[in-house]
Amino acid sequence: MPANDRDPIPLAFRATAYMRPSLWRRRPVRAFRYDVLWKDGRVDRDIDLVKVMYRQAPADYQVTERAMLEQCPETGSGQWVAYASGYPVDGPA
Repeated sequence: MPANDRDPIPLAFRATAYMRPSLWRRRPVRAFRYDVLWKDGRVDRDIDLVKVMYRQAPADYQVTERAMLEQCPETGSGQWVAYASGYPVDGPA
């Protein structure tokens, strides 16, 4: 059975930036959490981006991650970014 028939297909991803202390010097550093919007309408929050992205097409990882980080403010949630294309899309709030 092809992977697309077994696993739900991601429609879009979103990054949320927050500040946390660094591990060594305790200075504030920017960190990210990721959400995924599935084609069936579900939203999973705080996912492991690598595990979700590498189930489909590993080559799309860099394009999607770069687009998410470009759409993300200094702190807070960024726009939803389409899987593989990297373009901003409308999604749930």
